[in-house]
Amino acid sequence: MKRRLGELTILLASLGILGVMVLVSGIVPIKASSGHWPMTRLILDFASDRSVGLHSAGIEVPPLDEPGMVQLGAAIFDNNCRWCHGAPGFPSPPVAAQMTPHPPKLAEAVETWDDAELFYILKHGIKFTGMPAWPTQSHGEEIWPVVAFLRELPDTDADTYLDLIQSEVAKTDAIETPIAYEVATLCAACHGMADSRPTSDRVPVLASQNGAYLKNSLLAYEAGERGSGAMMPIAHRLTDDQISELSSYYAEQIREPAVMKDSSDEELIEAGRLLAANGDRSGKIPSCVDCHGPGEIMRSRDYPRLAGQPARYLQQQLVLFAEVKRGGSDNASLMDSIADKLSDAQRLALSAYYASLNVDRKE
Repeated sequence: MKRRLGELTILLASLGILGVMVLVSGIVPIKASSGHWPMTRLILDFASDRSVGLHSAGIEVPPLDEPGMVQLGAAIFDNNCRWCHGAPGFPSPPVAAQMTPHPPKLAEAVETWDDAELFYILKHGIKFTGMPAWPTQSHGEEIWPVVAFLRELPDTDADTYLDLIQSEVAKTDAIETPIAYEVATLCAACHGMADSRPTSDRVPVLASQNGAYLKNSLLAYEAGERGSGAMMPIAHRLTDDQISELSSYYAEQIREPAVMKDSSDEELIEAGRLLAANGDRSGKIPSCVDCHGPGEIMRSRDYPRLAGQPARYLQQQLVLFAEVKRGGSDNASLMDSIADKLSDAQRLALSAYYASLNVDRKE
């Protein structure tokens, strides 16, 4: 028995020494051009699949069929993912095609993962594959539209894809200036224009927004002071001059009046109006109108207009502020403690009230 233990010890020590020698010698190639050995690929794929399956268990999947969700996801995919994975009508770029492992053909690969697994992969990335994590870990809500789009990807042809990612103005000959081109190709597919609403109520309306606020927001995205996996990559590509021009362009647009809300919202809207106008002294909540309108008193252009913004977007921003995850320009932190004091019902009422308003350009 002792002899066998001794032999086993010598064998293990020899294997260890051999392993160290192989490691130190550099004999094992690490070049991406040769690809993985079949056994290496099998082990890595199996380990990756098991890890994703385990850690994605318990993730609650929201409805993925809400209006505009697929189109919003397509626009985010086009900005963030197409450069490695390609898209319908856009083959995988030649540089990404030389990665090891190769970025998968998603139209085929997505059918091997469920929705929770897709969300987990998009949010956290996968080590040793070149698949990055989402640019921020605090905004999981903006990943679900991409999941919704990926579910439709196997049935999406090139024409349908272009229709999803292009704004209406980009499909016409109405683009007359360089800044109008930037708006049409970078912004309008999600945020709309003066005469069109955003693709989804998950994103804000930009037309008629205060230019200083828009500029400060883009600069905050660029500096990483405000997190968003959708907006940070775009802001990072813009020059300071482009940021100023885009902000001014949207600020000068006259937004079309919003569609009147259903009368069943009247009680909720009235509750929001009273809270916005008067605040809540017992809860130490200040009024909203002093900074965000409506009304004709002088206000800082660094604060956003809230009138006509989608209710869902406003609710989500209040939640992010309350959780100290929103970030933004220098004044953004003022909202953290205020939003934290609001109840869910108050956030709902305020969002409904502001969503029911039209922008007053005199504010």
